[in-house]
Amino acid sequence: MSRFGLGSILLSVLLLASLIGVPAVKAWSEVVVTEPWSEFESTEVDSAGVEAAAGVEEQAPAVAPVPEIDDFLLDFESLYGTWYIWTPSTFVNLYDVDDGDYAAHELVAGAGQGVVVINPDGTYSMSHAAWDRDEVVEGKWRLSFPREINGEVVQAIVLLDGLTGVNWAVAPSITGKIRLLYALDTALWVFDSELYRDE
Repeated sequence: MSRFGLGSILLSVLLLASLIGVPAVKAWSEVVVTEPWSEFESTEVDSAGVEAAAGVEEQAPAVAPVPEIDDFLLDFESLYGTWYIWTPSTFVNLYDVDDGDYAAHELVAGAGQGVVVINPDGTYSMSHAAWDRDEVVEGKWRLSFPREINGEVVQAIVLLDGLTGVNWAVAPSITGKIRLLYALDTALWVFDSELYRDE
């Protein structure tokens, strides 16, 4: 018999011997139920027979607490009704008329700018003197998508196709105020003014 034939027979015998000693394996489709990792609080003897170290408690993984969301930020029904637009006070730079260099600054007092009316039936009307003194825009509104308003966790009312043809939003802020914003693009909302009720 040739060396090749003898080697093949020897290899076959070794393969057969190794298969006999292999334990049976479970099928892939068998379900094994385990406890979720967050429920593990065992201090019993482990599989090697070693007890947990005396006096050392197992600690749960550190999880950052989730801050509670103020109901004010999510209560869109509180946004229904008539809101008055107020542009807050601001400082304005003054420049020299001769050379154009900065000369000073002055405080410009805040001013009322118009009104936004949000109706529960899904319609709105809006006028804003800073954008167009005489135009009153009417249209439909929708609720904001999750985190649509600059990634904030707020429920805002989006005024569709408002002044200048862009969407506007009436949104609460974490400071407790109601803001009027306009969409600069699909991902950025710009603060325009504060809203207040005439009470």
